[in-house]
Amino acid sequence: MPFYRVSASDPTGRTRTLRREAPSEGVLLRTLGDQGYVVLSVRQEAARRTGGGSRPLNLEQHEQFCAALAGFLKSGLPLAQVLGLLERTSSKNQRLGDLYRTLRESVESGRSLAVALKESGLFRPVLLGLVESAEASSKLPEILDRAARLFGDELKLRRKIQSAVTYPLAMLVIGVGVVGFLLTYVVPRLTGLFAEIGAALPLPTRVLLGVAGVVKALAWPVLLGLLLGWLWLRRRGGNVNWPFFRGTRQQLALALVFAHLSTLLKSGIPLVQALELTAPMDRDRNRWRAVAESVRMGYRFSQGLERQGGFPEDLLAVLRIAELGGDLPDSLERLGATCWERSQASLQRLADLAEPAIIVVLGGMVAFVVVAVLLPVFDLSSLIR
Repeated sequence: MPFYRVSASDPTGRTRTLRREAPSEGVLLRTLGDQGYVVLSVRQEAARRTGGGSRPLNLEQHEQFCAALAGFLKSGLPLAQVLGLLERTSSKNQRLGDLYRTLRESVESGRSLAVALKESGLFRPVLLGLVESAEASSKLPEILDRAARLFGDELKLRRKIQSAVTYPLAMLVIGVGVVGFLLTYVVPRLTGLFAEIGAALPLPTRVLLGVAGVVKALAWPVLLGLLLGWLWLRRRGGNVNWPFFRGTRQQLALALVFAHLSTLLKSGIPLVQALELTAPMDRDRNRWRAVAESVRMGYRFSQGLERQGGFPEDLLAVLRIAELGGDLPDSLERLGATCWERSQASLQRLADLAEPAIIVVLGGMVAFVVVAVLLPVFDLSSLIR
């Protein structure tokens, strides 16, 4: 059915702008008249795609949305009024302001918040499942608050990963830049000077010149290869199974999936649906869908993980005990925290190993270049004397 944007005077005399869905304009006018509205103008909206032309909200915006909505709802304000407040407070961000206005109008037209979020196409499926369950159980503020903490933890995890790799990468870029400057600017000048004098270059300098020639000849192919590699990584979404990062990535995926599974189960969502909602958080999402299929066939969660394979035995043992004791959601929360701590320790070890390794490699390269550059200078000074 089409949507209409209506300017009308409500029964109290205030002029309001409404967005309503109706089979036709005549039906809409009769409905509003029965509700006591005096219609001033009505305009049918053009058909639009819901969320297709917009980028989904990032993780930080998900956290802010859930936290703000939960905070206002806990104060007892109606949902439509809360969305209106968020719309006014987002005046500096037109995209968020338009989103809150669309959500408010959808809620005022009688739609649930879960349906409004889904129609926008900007929110994660896991949040849609949480909101749908929260509205069914009348626990929307509590579950939104829990979702905000969950998104906040995931955001901290991503920032931790970024900070762990930023320093080694910065050192690598600076070191390569210094070596490149010496090879392309300093060494050719010394070579020309020795050619004028007719003196022989020392062996390290000749080796360095050979390396510089190879680098210069392969510069464009190497840059093209790096560009293609970057495009390939973007196409895969950064999902490359690096051998040295495999264990850490496994722990990170388990931490995210278990934490979200715990929240979904505590919100009353069935295990099969919760597994399908959390599957995209893992690079190998198909294994969680296979586990969901096993649970649908009648297997317990731990048995589904065991059938799929590749999961640590200590986690499976904890889950078996949790299922027998009826404590699966809380156990998943504790396991998520455990996997989080393991991933943090693994990331720290990788960072601690990467920094000295890069320092040693770059230090050796720079030392060799400096020696290769200074030896001709010393030889040149002896020739002059």
